[in-house]
Amino acid sequence: MKPISVNELTESINSNLPRDIKSTIAKNILTKEKDPESAKEIFYRLINDLTTKAQKEVVNATGTVLHTNLGRSPNTITFPGRYTNIEYDLTNLVRGNRNEYLSLLMNELIGSQDIAFVNNNASSLYLSLKAISKSYNIHNVIISRGEIIEIGGSYRLPEIISETDLSLIEIGTTNKTKLSDYIKALENYPDSLILKVHRSNFSINGFTEDVSIAELAELKNNFDALLLHDLGSGLVVDKKFLEINHVSIFKNEPFVQDSLSDGADLVMFSGDKLFGSVQSGMIAGNKDLIDIIKNYSLFRTYRCSPITLFELQETVLKYIDKKEKEIPFWSLITVSYSSLEERCKNIAKSISFSSSVVEGKSVIGGGTLPGVTLESPVLLIDDKKPEKIINRLIKNDIPVLPRIIKDKVCLDLRSVFQDQDGVIVQALNNS
Repeated sequence: MKPISVNELTESINSNLPRDIKSTIAKNILTKEKDPESAKEIFYRLINDLTTKAQKEVVNATGTVLHTNLGRSPNTITFPGRYTNIEYDLTNLVRGNRNEYLSLLMNELIGSQDIAFVNNNASSLYLSLKAISKSYNIHNVIISRGEIIEIGGSYRLPEIISETDLSLIEIGTTNKTKLSDYIKALENYPDSLILKVHRSNFSINGFTEDVSIAELAELKNNFDALLLHDLGSGLVVDKKFLEINHVSIFKNEPFVQDSLSDGADLVMFSGDKLFGSVQSGMIAGNKDLIDIIKNYSLFRTYRCSPITLFELQETVLKYIDKKEKEIPFWSLITVSYSSLEERCKNIAKSISFSSSVVEGKSVIGGGTLPGVTLESPVLLIDDKKPEKIINRLIKNDIPVLPRIIKDKVCLDLRSVFQDQDGVIVQALNNS
């Protein structure tokens, strides 16, 4: 059998991948595989697999609104590109203060004295502990055992604290931590700060006891200690907005504003969860502490890009202007059941598959509101071979990601924007 050349193998497939990439893959295959047909089979598989890994738009029909694997909070990117006045004073024509306008907006929204922006909430906690412990000669972090969390991607709180060179002082039990536990810890370890962590991705029910931020604030003042609140989820939306739109699922979720007003010295939260913006972390609270963090040697290594800061600016403006529904996350959350049901029926009429619209439940996702669901209708596709439907949806030019319910393909429009309904129809109708 005539051997195949690198050039022939490279040209044997129609792919949008750069030719140099295809050529390199072809060379690597032919160093080990001499049979032309086997080489082609391996080559096609690798090229197709690599092509699907390119980041692209997808339709999230899973019903998980903050889908971590799909980028958490959806965004309408408005960054103009090119140059911006990120660090330039257009009034005095000199170098300006980075984030001055954004900081003013955020302080107005949440009631903080000052705020710092970093690339995610994990770095918010790390930098806060590292910078403040050095300035205040703090050696220990006091935390309830019920708040020693692990989140996705192998993030474990004890390991993060260990990297700051601080010692972890665990108090209470998994289900019960009392004010007296904090008092005893502060008496035994006076060179400590208090860290309260929101259990955003799991819940503890039943025989439980917890200590509020307000109680801890009074306690830390008595001991001249510091209180940090890792809130994570970042809920800042106006409570009246939730009432007007009949959204009750956040009734037990702590608000950033409340944590600050109740006395936390610093509150840390994510930008891409309930705040509804791009991946980032925010550290808000006492100005003196924020100054320490901003002047810490490692702060620059974690700061946000101009793109991220611009999108945060656009998001917070929408909150302040009471245009919350222009934030994609809140537009999805507040769509009525009847509207979603009508859209499901319209899709069902437009496809050749037998289908049914039934009651379903969506989730927030992204490590927030565990056990809480949103009532949403879902479209079930009736077919004996659901894997064929899934393959058709996934291989669409704009992939559509469904979920499976009892061996049926389920399309949950709670996490689908209305202008994407046509993409779903097209994907299902493609042969």
